[in-house]
Amino acid sequence: MEMDEYAIGLDLGGTKILAGLVNSEGQMISQAQLPTTSEDGEKAVIERVLAAIESVMFDKKVNRRRVRGVGIASAGVIDSKTNEIIFASNLGWSNVPIGKLIEDKFNLPVRLMNDANASAVAEWMWGAGKGTANMIYVTVSTGVGAGIISDGRLLSGIDGSAGEFGHISIDWNGPLCLCGNRGCLEIYSSGTAIENAARTALANGDTAISASLLHGNKELTAKQIGEAALRGDRFSIDILKRAGFYLGVGATSLIHLFNPEVIVFGGGVMNTAPIILQEIEKSVRERCIPGMASQVRIELNRLGVESGVVGAAGLLFSEWEHERKLQIF
Repeated sequence: MEMDEYAIGLDLGGTKILAGLVNSEGQMISQAQLPTTSEDGEKAVIERVLAAIESVMFDKKVNRRRVRGVGIASAGVIDSKTNEIIFASNLGWSNVPIGKLIEDKFNLPVRLMNDANASAVAEWMWGAGKGTANMIYVTVSTGVGAGIISDGRLLSGIDGSAGEFGHISIDWNGPLCLCGNRGCLEIYSSGTAIENAARTALANGDTAISASLLHGNKELTAKQIGEAALRGDRFSIDILKRAGFYLGVGATSLIHLFNPEVIVFGGGVMNTAPIILQEIEKSVRERCIPGMASQVRIELNRLGVESGVVGAAGLLFSEWEHERKLQIF
């Protein structure tokens, strides 16, 4: 007799849709990946979302009654109460009731959450934050975001938008951010910031830029810069160290505000963890109140690119299993 319980997690990104059938131990036992291809329009993307969910739901011939629901992790501005994506620039979406569309199709409960919050739930339940009551997950990719677990509760705010860590100001008189604030953390420490720093140096004729980094073209990406840094390119290493320093400045504020046991870093930029994580920790130790700094660990995420899927599914498990005690407020 089949005794395990399941939930479907879906990570809705600008380039790919990843769906997974996840069991109560946080294991993704089936998955489906489709290109988002948002240029095809909203209707086409929604059809791919529904197809991905349907694929994993029936792939392992799991008893439908054992599937507790569908969790969706999405970037952008969301309303977790109405399960609506208010605005997602990476999709070109405004006011899309994605939750209702999925509920109508599959007759299952749906939970919509910010992608950083989904990864926070995953790492808290099954990853680097397992066993803690106070954990913060920071994602460093195109932008910077955070998911905060405090006293065993996911802090979601009024509509699920809490954790916009990238938009705390670390320089009140700094450059204007697209959000309207000045000197936002992600201006200095995101993948976009890393690219901009290299391109600015190139435009200014910085002779420190190595030929191996340029590879005959001037379209520098954060991925190229990270790979060059891991090969030992000094120019790239310096850019990453600068980003790590600023992430440590921001993380210090998180420690002072929330007093976590662990801060877990993930996202594409953390592929350079041997360089950047060390710089984050150094910055924290230099700036944080010593007693608080001594109690916090700086860790790399353990669940990788699957964390959004696993965490979105995990939210359904944590809501339904009283012993897990994950509350949202």
